[in-house]
Amino acid sequence: MLIPVTSFFRDKKYLTIYANNVFPAIIKNKVPGEITRIWVAGCSTGQEVYSFAICFKEFLGDNHERIQIFGTDLSEPAIAKARTGMYEKNEIENVSPERLKDNFIKINGDYQVSKSLRDMCVFAHHNFLKDPPFGKMDCISCRNVLIYMEPYLQKKALTTFIMP
Repeated sequence: MLIPVTSFFRDKKYLTIYANNVFPAIIKNKVPGEITRIWVAGCSTGQEVYSFAICFKEFLGDNHERIQIFGTDLSEPAIAKARTGMYEKNEIENVSPERLKDNFIKINGDYQVSKSLRDMCVFAHHNFLKDPPFGKMDCISCRNVLIYMEPYLQKKALTTFIMP
């Protein structure tokens, strides 16, 4: 079952919690220069991944090159779109004018995520219910996919994300 429902800054409260609580906790435990690794499972066309990238960049300032965000999804077309970072005007409606100016380039009426943000993000086809999980992650976001699953699959997914 594929439900391609996503948007930039879909739940601002959730991203504010990450920026104020989770990101500082992750960075606090990092050795200087060590890369922070985040996995967004079920990322659809990439808006959540890029929202994380924008928030982390704002949190870290000029040191954002230490971040690697993995976005995975079952849908090959969704992943292909995410890799381009190209979105139509209606797809960026939740992006503030300031963030739009700082993080996007307007191309023929559409908007492309800046190269520096695209370089922070790696997109791949992946089925987290069947394929092995990514390792050594500092943070895993799966809420945008778990909300569409039955409890049995939610439990299976969460078991997959727990790494030894």
